Amino acid sequence: MSKQLCKGNCGGEATYKGWCKVKWKSGNRFGVGCPTIEKKMGNSISVARIEESKQGKNPMQNPEICKRNHSEERNKKCSDTLKNMGELGLLPQQIESKELKNKRRKNVSISIKKLLERGKHPIQLESPEKRRERLNKMANTLFLLGKQKKLPIQNMAEEQKKIFGEKISRRLMEGIKSGRIKLSKSWKKIPYKNIILRSNWEKEVAKFLDINGFFWEYETKKIPYWDNDRKLETTTIPDFYIPSINTIIEVKSNADFESQKTKDKINGIKKNGFKTLLVGRREIKLIKEYPDKFLKDFLEVEQ
Repeated sequence: MSKQLCKGNCGGEATYKGWCKVKWKSGNRFGVGCPTIEKKMGNSISVARIEESKQGKNPMQNPEICKRNHSEERNKKCSDTLKNMGELGLLPQQIESKELKNKRRKNVSISIKKLLERGKHPIQLESPEKRRERLNKMANTLFLLGKQKKLPIQNMAEEQKKIFGEKISRRLMEGIKSGRIKLSKSWKKIPYKNIILRSNWEKEVAKFLDINGFFWEYETKKIPYWDNDRKLETTTIPDFYIPSINTIIEVKSNADFESQKTKDKINGIKKNGFKTLLVGRREIKLIKEYPDKFLKDFLEVEQ
């Protein structure tokens, strides 16, 4: 006897009144769970919602509804509920299977790609002011979580950190190879005495220090400073440190030489008790053409 196939033409075997699957039953009524029917239903709902929004009839386009749905009280209630669910391990992402997780991520990735191609991704539509506000908010949140030792990576075991780092490195390499991640054109790898420097200007400084007998360290200091643009305390890793004269040298491009961020870093370095010298195009020219004059200026650096 041949098997009866589902009436939804999904190819599955009919198990209940000609359908492969049902979601619920109530007396003589039941809900069809056939994948084909559910897909058609989902597409129909999507088309209806799009048409509704074009006519301005979507409930979320009503200012009063939006105001009510996004009230401070409601947002806090939602936030607390999600936090409690997370602590109990009941969030959908925490209980879904590996297959569903991969499917969800794939769907999200496809949707984001389509939005980017159409130029309708929220990030593409936001103003510079909104972008700055969003990034500052994220930075402040991460900074506070870091101070409270609540960042996920701060609570990982050493083995977990190692696995996490390897995973990130692998994904970055895959992104670079595929062309999805593009390295900045300004990024350079300049080898010098078994050290990789970041620019030819840094190489000129390193050669100058060696010729004049200064022992130097490269990117060994981590110095806190106040970032006025982002309104938070962060850290900088200066380029060169000369222990014998307690001096730090920062090499900056034309674009960064007089920026607020550079000024903040230099102020932070000085406040932490170091002498500092900012090197740009003019200083590199002196090193190349008038090294004696640059040496004199270098030795006269004040804190």
